[in-house]
Amino acid sequence: MCVIVTLEPGTMPTATELAQMSDANPDGAGIAWWDGQRLNRYRSPDNHDTLAYIHAHWTMIEHAPALIHFRLATHGRISEANTHPFAYRLPDGETGYIAHNGIARRHTHGPHANDSRNAIEAWQNGDDPLTDGTQGAFAKIDANGRITWLAGGTELRDGITVSNLNWQWTGPDPWDTIDQAWQDGWEEGYQQATDDLETGRIPDWTPATARH
Repeated sequence: MCVIVTLEPGTMPTATELAQMSDANPDGAGIAWWDGQRLNRYRSPDNHDTLAYIHAHWTMIEHAPALIHFRLATHGRISEANTHPFAYRLPDGETGYIAHNGIARRHTHGPHANDSRNAIEAWQNGDDPLTDGTQGAFAKIDANGRITWLAGGTELRDGITVSNLNWQWTGPDPWDTIDQAWQDGWEEGYQQATDDLETGRIPDWTPATARH
């Protein structure tokens, strides 16, 4: 399915939200942001690389308009070339980066073995506006940091828009569950060891000189 996230300056998803998006869409991730002077992009077919980059540059990205994409591969192999966002150039000279969420069924056949890239190439050439929503959601950030959704977009909260909410965990955060299970297991094991020591089922190896 993938997920696109656009951010206005001063906003960021939480670290947990980014982890949820990545876990649900593990086949490549990228980010494009405007630093006040130029547009930048970082992308990798390994989500961990992109997440690490975001966390290492958190403050810089938080204060910039930005577009983030996590990919779930449906058409085309997992590779940097198929990792969003993609560079574009329009006939009027506008440049920037654009990302897609969904299946562009009109563009499953084309010059690329990737429907997203085919759809974006058709859009660049003026052959498909991609605004009717039938080909999925598309969002772009131009060379001046302006963010535009061609189709789709749901407000997550003020300043943060996403292409879907399918990445959200419906139950408890699994990391919280794992942490709690570990803590419960540790406490249970510690209590059992203490009980065994007190009942003599295991020897006390504390040196005699250290015993009180």
